[in-house]
Amino acid sequence: MKHVPALDSLRGIAVLLVVFHHFKWLGIGWIGVQIFFVLSGFLITSILWEQKERRLRNYLGRFYWRRILRIFPVYYGFLFAVSLAYLSVGEPVAFGDLAPWLFSYTYNFARFFEPEMTWRYFGHLWSLAIEEQFYLVWPFVVYWVSKRSFLRLCIALVMLAPLFRWTAGLYFLAHDYPPVRLAQCVYTLPTTHLDAFAVGAALSVMDSRKLSSPRSVFLGVFIALTLLGFYQWGLLDPHSRVASDFGYPIYLSANLQYIWGYTLVNLLGGAMILCAVRGVDLFPGWNNRTLRFYGRISYALYVCHWPLLGAIGRVHAYNPWSLEGL
Repeated sequence: MKHVPALDSLRGIAVLLVVFHHFKWLGIGWIGVQIFFVLSGFLITSILWEQKERRLRNYLGRFYWRRILRIFPVYYGFLFAVSLAYLSVGEPVAFGDLAPWLFSYTYNFARFFEPEMTWRYFGHLWSLAIEEQFYLVWPFVVYWVSKRSFLRLCIALVMLAPLFRWTAGLYFLAHDYPPVRLAQCVYTLPTTHLDAFAVGAALSVMDSRKLSSPRSVFLGVFIALTLLGFYQWGLLDPHSRVASDFGYPIYLSANLQYIWGYTLVNLLGGAMILCAVRGVDLFPGWNNRTLRFYGRISYALYVCHWPLLGAIGRVHAYNPWSLEGL
């Protein structure tokens, strides 16, 4: 796939949104994770589509080997470093309880089975588990599905994802989950984010040149997201409103917002990708050197930023653990 510098800028925006969210500077910053999911759908599908003429063994081997080289060193290096830190400072966390979830990339399911488990240093790694679960399945989908059927499949997944979230919510409600924990559990299910990956994947096989105005697509989704955010803001309890959430608090737990809210955010991420690949600047400085730099280090920064916030908290009396992590 041809390198698109503006996509590095978009990665930089996504990781900075997450960091700002954890600093409590920007409540809606959690959408950076959704942008990462949409980007993954776009980039991974683009890579796979270029390789699908190979024999299946070579196609899979090449893909997974590249993923291992890119992902494992930083991820497992981080886990080992933090586990050593636990041992040296005597943190009150049994790392052995966490390790099976972390090392197997199933940490997104830990909330269901270990609701009281502490998330310090690791709360954000659930999203990387979902990415890995996507990598396990998606190469086979791309390899065996024709281009026309693939686009239809992506559209179907975008339409079905809200139904999956609604069904999951009913399940957790039937098991007496309180509203916030219910929304948290829905949030960390891999099926919850199928529409994010599908939006990105659909863009990778579409001919974006047929769209005369990518900026208009972005503005349309942005306006819809904003108007519905204001509506949702009016429905929230005044005591629970946070200005920087813009009507989209993390987990979208109020008024069943998690059913439709993620899809709108994912469509916004897709519109941003569309603008990036078409060379449309959404704002001054969209494709600048600083954002591209953060984009290039976004994976390492995402993995490692959480304990750095903890270290800052020890010095500046800031408590980043009040948010469990994205």
